[in-house]
Amino acid sequence: MRGGFRSADVIASPTCARSSPVQSVDTDRLLALLRDPHVESQEIAGIAGVPREEAGRASRLLMNLPRAKPEEVLTLPAPLAAAIGRAALAAGRTELLAALAAHPAKEVAKEAKRGLHVLRARGVAVPEPPRPAPPPPTPSPEPALPAYATAVDGRGERAVWLPRNVPGKGIEVAQAVLSDVRGLVELQVGLLGRKEWRAFVKGLEERGATMGLGEIPRARAAGLVVAARALNESSGARVPEGADLWLAQLGPAEPPPDPALAFAAPLADEEERAAVAESARLHELPLLRGWLADEDHLRQVAARLDEASVSPLYLDERQRLEGMRRIVADAVDAYLDEPRRRLVSARLFAAAEHLSARGDEPHARLAAAVGRALRAGAAPATIPFARLLVEKAFPLEDPSAAPAEGSRPAPAAPASPLIVSPR
Repeated sequence: MRGGFRSADVIASPTCARSSPVQSVDTDRLLALLRDPHVESQEIAGIAGVPREEAGRASRLLMNLPRAKPEEVLTLPAPLAAAIGRAALAAGRTELLAALAAHPAKEVAKEAKRGLHVLRARGVAVPEPPRPAPPPPTPSPEPALPAYATAVDGRGERAVWLPRNVPGKGIEVAQAVLSDVRGLVELQVGLLGRKEWRAFVKGLEERGATMGLGEIPRARAAGLVVAARALNESSGARVPEGADLWLAQLGPAEPPPDPALAFAAPLADEEERAAVAESARLHELPLLRGWLADEDHLRQVAARLDEASVSPLYLDERQRLEGMRRIVADAVDAYLDEPRRRLVSARLFAAAEHLSARGDEPHARLAAAVGRALRAGAAPATIPFARLLVEKAFPLEDPSAAPAEGSRPAPAAPASPLIVSPR
């Protein structure tokens, strides 16, 4: 029948030959066939269910049994090995039987051990069957290398370092810069030796202290990068070269949960109001000291202040100072429009999560309270932290106080989150 299986096909299959049980073939008959010079090896192979070349090899070993080597016999398929074992027992080849006692086929090994027992009972010196070598010790898995990340800065950027072991090569280190607006903006991947990696981590920890650098779970680091890459689609920002291939090799990763969820519940009314009122203290933290309004917005404010500083419309310096303060106050309101409120509040929740994870609950409560106030639409003038995003770039001195040397300081440039500069 076309497409059907025949018993002869199955017998001749090498796969089936290796799994054929010994008891399915008469060992004495097979031994007689191997000794008969008129029987073709193909016929023996069909009966034993082994490849033809193995049947030929067994015939040659049997013809030269006194010189047969144990390692040659041991590698025969089970039916042929059993037949050679029967011949080795008759010839007193104890070393062959000892070798076959370690054959992977249980029936062959059992029959060889029985033959050794018979010879031992006859007074023949029988070598001990070789003991199987103990399995090699399972190599202990290398501990997963820690990942590192900085806290989110005032521009919504952070750096992430994600290492992995590359056997025989060293440690692959991926350094990514993530933006909560543009997405994955930079990715550099390189190989380091283990000693270099330890020095690299030490340098990160020393230089990244003021940026909130810390160890984070690998799954979280991968999730942060994956979530940032998804933003590139909506922002239109260029994806770094090779980033998608690296992410595919990284494997699936779940974006981390929104930090706002952990801080959605406000404090008691009085405590919430007090936390917002004290929020200027957040700008004293090294982590938040560099938080400022966007540079373009600050330039516009600086231009208006420059105009006010020379305007003839003010009668005296005190009136000029009041006018400049109104410019700064208006700039705070203009900066914190609805989209900016959502962005800054999200960054504050991320900062609160970072502070809480490092045991600074008091400041985490302040950051979360400001985040909730901005999200709820509170007036920026009522939130000291929000006002300082602009005000601290333009410290307006009272004219009655002694003037400091030099002109009004320029807005401070936000620090870059990238600790290791691109090459």
